[in-house]
Amino acid sequence: MGYEDEVASVVAARRDELEADLEAAKRVAESLRAQLAEADRRVQTFEALLAFDANAVRPPAELSVGHVTLHAAMQMVLADAPNRMMRPADLAAAIHARGLYRMRDGRAVETQQIHARVGNYENLFAREGTFIKLK
Repeated sequence: MGYEDEVASVVAARRDELEADLEAAKRVAESLRAQLAEADRRVQTFEALLAFDANAVRPPAELSVGHVTLHAAMQMVLADAPNRMMRPADLAAAIHARGLYRMRDGRAVETQQIHARVGNYENLFAREGTFIKLK
């Protein structure tokens, strides 16, 4: 009898225990994935809060690119990003830092606007985990 046969007999004898352990491991993995997703959401929230500067002033006209749509600003920033992808909060902060786009009331772009544009321009952008990617 080779070791494969011995392993098979142990598996057969302990099948119920192995299946129970497998299900328990799957539950733990799913719980950890959910915790990681929540942690990623919290990181994005804190990054967005730190990127938001309520006292920000519009950049001088000579620094402004002109009227650029948000999705065009997203394309510009992502084109320069490693792997052409960024987290939404980082993307919003980079757009703000470059002075590429502001909301009508003068505030910096918000992360939820980034998410909305990705959904509206699926031909330009894709989601990859917690990242936004330029197609």
